Amino acid sequence: MRNIVSRLKRTILSSQKINFTDIKKSSKAANSAFMLAGQFIGKGSLFVSVMLLSRYLSDSDFGGLLFSIVLGQVYFFLSDMGVSLVLNMRSSVRPADTQELLSTSITLRIILSLTGFPLLMLVGFLLNMSSERMLVLGIIGSSVFFESFAEMFYSVFRAREKMIYESICRIIMGMICLITVLIFIRFKMDLTAIAFAYVIRTLAAVIAATVFAKKIGFSIQPSIDKGKLKELFIASLPLGIMGLFTIAHQRADNVLIRQMLGENAVAAWQECLKIVEIMLLLVVPTLLPGALFPSLCRAFRDEGYQRQTGNMARIFTALAVILFLSVLSTGDRFLRFIWGSGYLRNISSSELQLCLYLCLIGLAIVYLMNILISSLLAVNRVMIVIPVTTAALILVIGGNLLLMPVMGLPSAGIFYVAGNLLIIVSYWIFLRWKGYSLPIWKEAAISILVSIPAFAAVVLIRGLSFLPALLLPPLIYIPFWWLTGGGRAVREVFPHKME
Repeated sequence: MRNIVSRLKRTILSSQKINFTDIKKSSKAANSAFMLAGQFIGKGSLFVSVMLLSRYLSDSDFGGLLFSIVLGQVYFFLSDMGVSLVLNMRSSVRPADTQELLSTSITLRIILSLTGFPLLMLVGFLLNMSSERMLVLGIIGSSVFFESFAEMFYSVFRAREKMIYESICRIIMGMICLITVLIFIRFKMDLTAIAFAYVIRTLAAVIAATVFAKKIGFSIQPSIDKGKLKELFIASLPLGIMGLFTIAHQRADNVLIRQMLGENAVAAWQECLKIVEIMLLLVVPTLLPGALFPSLCRAFRDEGYQRQTGNMARIFTALAVILFLSVLSTGDRFLRFIWGSGYLRNISSSELQLCLYLCLIGLAIVYLMNILISSLLAVNRVMIVIPVTTAALILVIGGNLLLMPVMGLPSAGIFYVAGNLLIIVSYWIFLRWKGYSLPIWKEAAISILVSIPAFAAVVLIRGLSFLPALLLPPLIYIPFWWLTGGGRAVREVFPHKME
């Protein structure tokens, strides 16, 4: 573990050789806009395709598909093992070495992907998945294989500040998936065929990424230099382990839900998480660790980090409060609107609504977590991530094993909040111990306290039709929040002029 931490620290230190202040305002604004557009159009199209599938597939098939995607996400991290991040950092620092790094990364990615695929199938076998589900898992795994290569090219685009190419690829991926799903539904295809929509979308993305990589002067030629492969793997391994622990913490509850409550419960739980994931796109990765990360690094350098992190906490918490107000005001109509009349998946309405509320509380916590993780990166203190995430993973697994047989699905929501809360409290205490006191609790509390009038109004608004009930509470909250410091926070975090 000590060697892993040491390598991880050296890797992050090398990334800080980038001079963030040299990036021009126009380039930053354009790249941030491209990233935001790619994320929202691409992920938004994918979200709509999942909405359509929720109405088309049976509860069991929908849950089986989403569970295969969950396992595929773990396989994605296993096939990457930090290679994309190291490629991005080194290419940013030494642009002349990008072709050599890309060639080495392609070979290493092939090795990792081919090694990880049998492990993915082994996990499916150990979880006693049926032959049909194993086939779906294999198809989803194939889509992840292509997606991981697309992500490698995205690292090069980011290093070269060509985010428009990544944006186009993500839009292609989302739109292709939506169109393919519509066609498959029109012709009444089964789950196995529908899984191929994910392969088609990622194959289209990697083809587009390859074309764009060649357009900016790179050749797609693997390297067989064993020395370079070994060096890149050793440099990437600590980041890969950190990523694996993180994704394991985030997805372990899905495995427990499937084994203890069934695939329909996985579908219900994922319905809650998908809503949270869409909201996370407002911040991750577009703002943190994206467009706002350079200014955060400067804030730590210039001793202005308290103001910067406090403002971020106030803004991001408000985003979570706005969604919570809308969901609370519309009640079960919100989930029915998103996922269709069969959204309950044989789970009681009260249980599923409680899970959604807990996920929304978790959303605010995860927003704060990203501030703290970015702060750890800014001050070279990321060695804390692995032990803390491991502790959270143990809490999630142990807690759900104890309470899920008694409480059912809400147990997953409770430990979703508890695990993420453990992480942010640990990070905050660690940073304070290292001399960095971040006022995130105070600023988050202010954003919550000024919502009291809006929450009080929910009692009267709940009886209205869906659209007024959805919009009125946020419209009451936003002016209160803006006038009590929220507007100042927005102006300081997103200034008209660069520092």
